[in-house]
Amino acid sequence: MRRERTPNLFGLSLTAALLLAVLMLASTTVLAQQQALDWAMYNGVPGNWNWSPQKQLNKENVKFLEIKWVFAIPAGPPSGLFTQQGSMHTPIVYKGVVYFVTNWNRVYALDARNGKVLWMKDLVPPKDWDVKYREKYFDVTTLGGHYHQIHIYEIDGKPYLVIVPQWWHLIILEPFTGDVLLDYPLLNPDFVEKYVQGNRGLYDLSTPSYVIDTKRKIFIIGAGVSEAESAGRGFFVGIDLRPWFEKKDSPTLKWLTYIMPPQDGSDPEWAIKSVNSLKYAWTFDGKQQIDMKAWPDDLKRRILYDDWGFARFVQKYPNEKVSYAGLGAGWGGAYAVDEDRGLVYVTTAQPSPDWNATFRPGPNLWSDSILALNVETGEMVWAFQTMAHDIWDYDCAWSVQFVKNAMVGGQKRDVVIKGCKHGTVFALDPDTGKALWIFTAWDPARNGGNPRFGIKFSKYVKFLDPTNERDMTWNWQGEWTTGDEYLYLKNHGRFLQNPPAVGSLEMDIAYDPERNRLYVGVYNLPFVHSVVNVGPNSGLPWLTNTGRGVREVRNDLANATVYAIDVNTGRVVWEVFFDKIFLRGGISTSNGLVFVARPDGIISVLDADDGKILKELIVGTPFSTAPSIAADADGRVKLFLTPHATGVGWGITAVPGFVLALGLPEVIAERTVVQERTVVQTQVQTQVQTVVQTAVATQVVTQVQTQVREVEVIPAWVYAVAGIAVVAVIAAATIAVRGRRR
Repeated sequence: MRRERTPNLFGLSLTAALLLAVLMLASTTVLAQQQALDWAMYNGVPGNWNWSPQKQLNKENVKFLEIKWVFAIPAGPPSGLFTQQGSMHTPIVYKGVVYFVTNWNRVYALDARNGKVLWMKDLVPPKDWDVKYREKYFDVTTLGGHYHQIHIYEIDGKPYLVIVPQWWHLIILEPFTGDVLLDYPLLNPDFVEKYVQGNRGLYDLSTPSYVIDTKRKIFIIGAGVSEAESAGRGFFVGIDLRPWFEKKDSPTLKWLTYIMPPQDGSDPEWAIKSVNSLKYAWTFDGKQQIDMKAWPDDLKRRILYDDWGFARFVQKYPNEKVSYAGLGAGWGGAYAVDEDRGLVYVTTAQPSPDWNATFRPGPNLWSDSILALNVETGEMVWAFQTMAHDIWDYDCAWSVQFVKNAMVGGQKRDVVIKGCKHGTVFALDPDTGKALWIFTAWDPARNGGNPRFGIKFSKYVKFLDPTNERDMTWNWQGEWTTGDEYLYLKNHGRFLQNPPAVGSLEMDIAYDPERNRLYVGVYNLPFVHSVVNVGPNSGLPWLTNTGRGVREVRNDLANATVYAIDVNTGRVVWEVFFDKIFLRGGISTSNGLVFVARPDGIISVLDADDGKILKELIVGTPFSTAPSIAADADGRVKLFLTPHATGVGWGITAVPGFVLALGLPEVIAERTVVQERTVVQTQVQTQVQTVVQTAVATQVVTQVQTQVREVEVIPAWVYAVAGIAVVAVIAAATIAVRGRRR
């Protein structure tokens, strides 16, 4: 009997050993795959898709999503220039580490498994920099805002954490230690004095947008300006990082490209020359894209000569030190680099001052625009102005998407995708800027949407005709009215504007490459305001943002719509309506799921195929940024968010807030990891897969019954933990002081 049994036992032991070895190999493979699931850039992947390729979270198990940990952000120093609290950008995740920056300039690196602090670094501005900046060229009154983005770039096989704080230095940190590798000034009074010509205004120091071409090692950033009469002359710069990476020298300025004429009136033909020099130049009248290159010379001269009116202004007011009109780069999101073409796709802000164009006649090129710049030279290759002579504040802010090899118009091709604040989404040819399709949320039926949803333009909101001289010289919205209505508006009467100054598409959109779909959130949120005087005769200081005149926000009239759009056709696939809320910050998507973090404190998870709500998690604290989706060091996929308290001022928050990680219960996550394993086609591995999956599935059936909750509300302990931030302020301040002393 023993002799008969011995071979069987030996065979079983060998089989078990083989099974164990294959299982360990499979586990190692799975872990490596999951650890590669980073969200290293602000929008997840190069091209700014707000998408993750993970497969752990899915339609079946997302209902089990629960809180894994909460990190309470300490309160910032009680005084100083940077007075805002908390953090208001999507956290990034790299190799199992979560990174974010507080509004008061502290960088945190947390373990994605448990939220424990791995390191932190206070970013300290140069001594007395605010005094020096305030003396010339900079509107320091805009400080106290928030960060919109940070990125980790892999260059020559090494990762670099890249941050631009409000004093506009390029800061590069070592991601795993927090050591400062580079601190390079980008924009300061000396730079403006030396390089910027024809400027008669101030620059804004909040929320810079930027990108790096990792192939050419060139950093691209655009200068922001105030939204008042004090706005400066906008431009983009390319900074050559190659000398620094090669350890030969500091970074150097490679090029500077202006996006508007000189404000001193020295070049009234600037706009004409700009259109003529471009390979492609476009504008939009709300119905169709218009080829400006095809305009006859007499039309170009009538519309574009002395665009912005600087020559006329200087002639009429020779003693004025400012021009009462300016333009900055687009803000809020990241630009996109096309390293194969050597192009960077950037956007621009609205013309300033907001709402009153008395001293800026013309289409105001290139405000509210999408631009393609040559990365090496800064040359503008093509330009597309999405709204001519903007008197509503409908800039083309937030991220630009670049998608390679998407299906558009029935063929595989590259495409640039951009949404602008007037609620229009453009799919553009990356070589020419020509529109492949245009989705209009204010006329959704045009693209197959329900006309009851979408954006409702208020009475005085409309697209102006860029070929019509009169349309290009309106001073303020509603000036085209007559009689008592005209006098009411002229005398600063209050009226509703929708979309408001903060727009109706104030977020990054998500692209799903598996479905070739976009997910876009738009909203209605009427503002009640009035247009006030600007310029030399206004009787007000030119530093004052007098063009706004905001009086009230009508939250009671708010509603939002999330659209799924077929990138092939630009047509609506499905739409979901949300009443009494607006949306801001972004949407994220992954593996058939669409995550919408809402300002009413709810995270809605939608089915990417039909828009059905699969889960709603009530956090109770407002969100105005999109979640990131990435794996921790154990290979478990989580969502990472930064809830906070804020109003429609977006960057204004007095509450420290917290970082929140959501994930699956351990047993669910284990089952998901097993099912994702790459199957090597051998009989032994197949047996292992079957045995392990069956065992785990049995365990799940046994344990999950007591864990399922149909409606989930964040438990009270979360807020108790968040309250630690208030208690920790003294300790945080002490740490910050010690860090500065070092």
